[in-house]
Amino acid sequence: MSIDVDVFIEDLKRENESFFTALPDDATQYWHTGMSRQDAIRALQVRWFNELRGVDIIGRFIGRVPDLTLKVLVGRQVGDEAKHAKVCRRRIEELGASVHDYQPTDEQLAFGDYLDTLIYPEEFFAAQQFTVETQSLKRNERALECFDPVTATMFREHINPDERFHVALGYLGLRTFARTTAAQQRARDAACRVRDIHSRMVFAHRAVEP
Repeated sequence: MSIDVDVFIEDLKRENESFFTALPDDATQYWHTGMSRQDAIRALQVRWFNELRGVDIIGRFIGRVPDLTLKVLVGRQVGDEAKHAKVCRRRIEELGASVHDYQPTDEQLAFGDYLDTLIYPEEFFAAQQFTVETQSLKRNERALECFDPVTATMFREHINPDERFHVALGYLGLRTFARTTAAQQRARDAACRVRDIHSRMVFAHRAVEP
């Protein structure tokens, strides 16, 4: 028997928070303080790739969303991801580097591949917007103290506000689609799986920092 959808969402939120707070300190942030220019370039290249691939993956997800209002809102997120990729690339070039020589990690590719396997909308909303975007927002706030002032301003003005909308979209998606026992189980399973996959990606990023 399914539980009230808002109770389910709060339960899943607690599960995500418990997982996040149990991570080692260096896994709860993408970057470290006092980064060099080369550190910043590498970090932004990683972010550029993730944002650019998100355009395609979330764009494909639109076709799996039956609710027209949510289709429009997910479309807005696709536009946000494209904007984020654009500002990251511009900042990389301002720092004297390029995106053309960037090679994604296997963990980055596995993360995106997993999202593409999620057929049901409650799975995708649970994994991407509700779980990953929520945890990413926490890590993004650290960007304001890790990067140089110009890059921090880029995050403050052009990225972080959009991420808050993406988190809210996760809540809305679950309230719309996670209303049956089967749907709630699918959502919980997807969130559990993506927590592990996303954490592996974060560890891989930090392992290859200059």
